[in-house]
Amino acid sequence: MGFLLKIVVFGIAAYMAWTAAKRWLGLGVHRPPPPLREGMQSRGPSQAGPQPSPVPRHPVVEDTRACPACGVYVSVSAAKCGRSDCPQPV
Repeated sequence: MGFLLKIVVFGIAAYMAWTAAKRWLGLGVHRPPPPLREGMQSRGPSQAGPQPSPVPRHPVVEDTRACPACGVYVSVSAAKCGRSDCPQPV
């Protein structure tokens, strides 16, 4: 009885390993892509091509300086923070 149980457990483990390998590694039969829904168009060979790259955005850079009162770096164009000893111009 013990030997038969070992064979059955080994068979189940082998089946689970094979199923996992088929899913993860793509060893199984390849399925066709799902059909398109209404209103969706497929990309044919005439439409397949390199897409135009988006316009690169320039990063926003501001000059900063250390606040003599608290030591925090603030933008030069920032307004007063409301502290009584804030050195920022109005």
